[in-house]
Amino acid sequence: RRAKTEKEGHGGGKACCAKEGRMAEMAKSSESAEMLGGTKKSEKSPASSAGKTKKKDAPPPGEGDELEAPSRGAGGALSRFISGNPELVDCMLYMVFLCLFTLVVFSAQGAPTDPSPYLMIANIRNKWEVPLEKISSAADWFDYMTGTFVPLMFPTRWYNGEPFEPKDLGWPGGQPEMYRLLGAVSLRQVRVSTGSCSVSEEVEALVGDCYAEYSSDAEDQNPFGPLVAGTPRYAWSSAEANGENSFSGQAATYGGGGYQITMPSAARNDTAALALIVLKQLRDHTWIDRQTRAVFVDMTLFNPAHDLLVVMKLTVEFPASGGAMPRLYTRLVKLEHLYPRTQGVLGLILECVLLVIILGYMGREVMIIYRMGIRKYFSRLWGIYDWVNFLLFWGCSAAHFHALVLASAIKFPPESSVFVNFETPAYYIVQWKNILAVNSFITWIKMFKYLRHVPFMSHLVKVIGAAIPETVGFLVALFFVFFGFTLSHFVAYGDDIAAYATISSVMLTLYRQTLGDFDVSAMERSNRLLGAAFFILWTLIATIILLNVFVAIVIDAFDKVRHEVEKVTFTQFMNQQALPPFERALARIRQFGEDFDDSGDEDDEGVQVGQEVLKGEQRSAESEH
Repeated sequence: RRAKTEKEGHGGGKACCAKEGRMAEMAKSSESAEMLGGTKKSEKSPASSAGKTKKKDAPPPGEGDELEAPSRGAGGALSRFISGNPELVDCMLYMVFLCLFTLVVFSAQGAPTDPSPYLMIANIRNKWEVPLEKISSAADWFDYMTGTFVPLMFPTRWYNGEPFEPKDLGWPGGQPEMYRLLGAVSLRQVRVSTGSCSVSEEVEALVGDCYAEYSSDAEDQNPFGPLVAGTPRYAWSSAEANGENSFSGQAATYGGGGYQITMPSAARNDTAALALIVLKQLRDHTWIDRQTRAVFVDMTLFNPAHDLLVVMKLTVEFPASGGAMPRLYTRLVKLEHLYPRTQGVLGLILECVLLVIILGYMGREVMIIYRMGIRKYFSRLWGIYDWVNFLLFWGCSAAHFHALVLASAIKFPPESSVFVNFETPAYYIVQWKNILAVNSFITWIKMFKYLRHVPFMSHLVKVIGAAIPETVGFLVALFFVFFGFTLSHFVAYGDDIAAYATISSVMLTLYRQTLGDFDVSAMERSNRLLGAAFFILWTLIATIILLNVFVAIVIDAFDKVRHEVEKVTFTQFMNQQALPPFERALARIRQFGEDFDDSGDEDDEGVQVGQEVLKGEQRSAESEH
């Protein structure tokens, strides 16, 4: 019995030791499970990246989280990439900004592969401007209006003689084209007062009345023409009443006021006949005389297929020098830019996003000004360049939004019997596009600022900077030579050749000559003595000497920079500086993914250990029972 009792006691001790061992193992497993659970929630525990071989040495949950948190996970890798490569990040962000800006440019002009705006304007010029250019007198103007303009603007029959149906009326172009006439056609002329210029006493009796060139002081506002109910028929009206603005022509800048007449323009079969009656009355009443300085014909055409609006102005100027100066002026805008719908609203949203980004860039530059000081900041080229770029962005958007405000006050579509002038909102749309055109190359050239850490880009910028001091002196010398030849060509050919009629046109012509565009025969016909001499002197001094001096200045600056800066090829830059940050970031992200997979394996192992512990307890309980 005693031996049996000792044997049972020894077995019970083993069972007790085994039970205590199982309890310790279960406690350790539960502790590991808590560690894994805490790691999964916070993603900061070192156990998530220790791996299977480091489970036994893992620190308690939460220990070391604050020290190692920045270096764990994709977020930490991204933050280190941004903080370690600020210039590269700035360059990437600006490239995204350039993409958004390019989309705005395309929305302003149209698709980069769509020539529809050009084709429409080319067709209009071929139909209306080519015959207009033959006008040389007032009689020619009336012949053009009755023989060309009215048949084109108010056609009534097809090319085979068949009459139009009602749906075909109101589409100008000689036959139903893709242009719909919006509103009525307006005729307007501006005049100068009698005796607006003075003559010498010797010829005063011979000349009589003198009529000067157009100016706001010389403009006539008195009514004229045959009397109707005791008053002259044609009365002057202001620019506001006419719906016109000032206009810069070839000879002068004309005000929006004048003597305006609205032509019959309804989409009916008798419109052409009524318009011819109006023109016959104007001819009979001598509507154009010696006091007339310009006649304007205004209309608006709409192309529904491409949603394009064309504001047309047929202008014939009658300067005091005699003759006539005809020209067709057009302003083409998308209807979406004046009355936004789906695409127009998206373009406005994109433009507003650009302005928000510009505000961020401006705030950043203000902080730099605060740190550097105003004088030191604006002593840098990029400091001035940035703020010019910002001002152009805001001026561009201001023009666009002002056009929207002006268009909102105009009823669309207008009535056929009322002349509605879209020229003012169209003018601001054109200015919006002009500012965009200037700002496009400024914004893209600004990419050099963000690529200045790239060796070959910084090399180019340094070459330009090294050449600036000597280039300034060269430009001063070039100005003296250039302006001297400008005066000489202006005096020698200004009376006979249109390219030398004004100082500005002479400057442009001389610049074109340096590029190889010249007309020596015209110079010789105008001035047989000086024609060939001036041409030889200018090409010899400007093209052969001065341009080669400028090239030598640039080559000298390049040579200086080449000896001062170590040459780094594009391949070396990519392998040593550009690609390593991306490779390190990708490696950290890849390591984070592997660690996340390891943590999942540890979770599965902890669950298996817990299940085994529970099964062992159940077996021990059954054996004790």
